[in-house]
Amino acid sequence: MKKLSLTALLLSSFLLTSNATAAVELITNGGFETGDFTGWTSTDLLPGSGNFSVDTVGSTTPISGQTTAGNANGGNFYAVSDQTGPGTHAIEQTFVIPVAATRLILSFDMFVNNQSAGGTIIDPAGLTHQAGVPNQHGRVDILSAGSAAFDTGAGVLQNLFIGADPLPNPNPYTSYLFDLTSLLTPGGTFDIRFAETDNQLFFNLGFDNVSLLATIPEPHIILLFLAGLLLIAATRSVKFK
Repeated sequence: MKKLSLTALLLSSFLLTSNATAAVELITNGGFETGDFTGWTSTDLLPGSGNFSVDTVGSTTPISGQTTAGNANGGNFYAVSDQTGPGTHAIEQTFVIPVAATRLILSFDMFVNNQSAGGTIIDPAGLTHQAGVPNQHGRVDILSAGSAAFDTGAGVLQNLFIGADPLPNPNPYTSYLFDLTSLLTPGGTFDIRFAETDNQLFFNLGFDNVSLLATIPEPHIILLFLAGLLLIAATRSVKFK
């Protein structure tokens, strides 16, 4: 007859399974497959021309009719900025990091077509076409929750992209991947923003497949461990023949 400590049995089982995790998606409608901006907030700096629109993948842009590349990773729709004159546009989504999150991975597909022969121009004035100087670029940022739509100062926790893709247009989608684990605090609230400003010529920032995955321990693993602790309190060992 052998005795096996119930404490040892449960702790061993927990240690073997405690690495089990689940990935939780924190972005709503990241592929725009609702055909609209559900989950997102779009803002335009007025007066100005154009906006962000949800458009059909592989078609021309909805306002100026610029050619865009298809996206093999995408579905039927994507978001794109377009205009017929100077403008500044931002689209954002607020998200909350689960308290138990142990890793945060952001990914998206994006192209940035700049039709201006003058190239990318990043003026210190930030996201505005109204400064009276050339300003033509796109950017992607992680912001503190509640930051102004066109904030490029203290509200920016991390800039992920600034500029434009190289000529000639149309540029293909580029897939981006960022580990934001060290940047974002579990339990905190933040914004992701895609934005652009243009006052030289047509500018199209298109993006799709936005995903922010939070890795967290699977809830049932924790529940099993807690149940085990209760059993340990009730009995110290179990006998096997």
